[in-house]
Amino acid sequence: MTPNINIVPQIMRDVIELDAKRDDMTLARPFEYSATVLCKSPRQVQLERRHKDEIEQSGFFDNWYSFFGNAVHDYMEKKLNNNDKYLVERRLIRFDKPIGGTEKDYRRVGAKFDAYDKESKTLYDHKTITTFMHGKEMKDEWVHQLMINAYFLEKEGYPVDVCTINAIYCDWRDSRLQYAQPGDYPEAPCASFSCKAWSMQDREGLYLRLLKNHVDAENIPDDLLPFCDREYCWESPAVYAVYRPNATKAMKLCKSQREAEEYIKFKNLTGDVRIQERADTRRRCEKYCRVNNFCNQYKDWLAKNSPKTEETETEE
Repeated sequence: MTPNINIVPQIMRDVIELDAKRDDMTLARPFEYSATVLCKSPRQVQLERRHKDEIEQSGFFDNWYSFFGNAVHDYMEKKLNNNDKYLVERRLIRFDKPIGGTEKDYRRVGAKFDAYDKESKTLYDHKTITTFMHGKEMKDEWVHQLMINAYFLEKEGYPVDVCTINAIYCDWRDSRLQYAQPGDYPEAPCASFSCKAWSMQDREGLYLRLLKNHVDAENIPDDLLPFCDREYCWESPAVYAVYRPNATKAMKLCKSQREAEEYIKFKNLTGDVRIQERADTRRRCEKYCRVNNFCNQYKDWLAKNSPKTEETETEE
């Protein structure tokens, strides 16, 4: 089943459209890069800037989660803004050049943090995520963004000891918790991912290195831009799914055909049990990159990893 825009009330369509336009306004701010952008792939950033007039505009459903995230940020900012314990939603701007750069390489960089606790010296970033992240570690992009924000903030005279992601699970349901095994599902609709702040030297090294990567990419032709790494592309290797037709999900995902066959024998599965090879995927490229049509790296990867549709039936 696919989403149906026709049942969405017009008032909600208008709200989402206005919210998307608010996001577009960030492009007009007085700096070339933000901490968030520095943590992205230089390839993705440059392709988005060079092809901005050719990129298909996001629709209602593409902007839905951004709307939800913005609503959470706005509410938390409003509630914490008059609390003297916190600094809330501050934008800091620096004018720096990357390591080894010349005068022409200076760029204005903006960093905006969500909240800072003056007493515990903790820097916070609020993120709306799904329960899929429960039990996992912080993404490298999250850590890097926090460290750059912590670098900017400490340069302003506010020391940072701890960096924390406030995770709000937008799909959390207490009914699912009731039937989940211990540890398999979040025990509350929000949680935190924390790490110790790096030394100022390490924060500065990260910041200037990422800045250099982006400045260097500005003059590189599209097809020669540095490739996004596999982790950034959210690449998943090929798997062999053991399943029954019409089932909602596979019984087992195996690394090889042989492992799948052995699983069927070990479990003594009978009847219409099948093995399906599921090709490599690059989920970020496929679903969340607005410039995949302009990316030769993704096009080459698709050519080499065309999905296979052959299925093997196993009867026991």
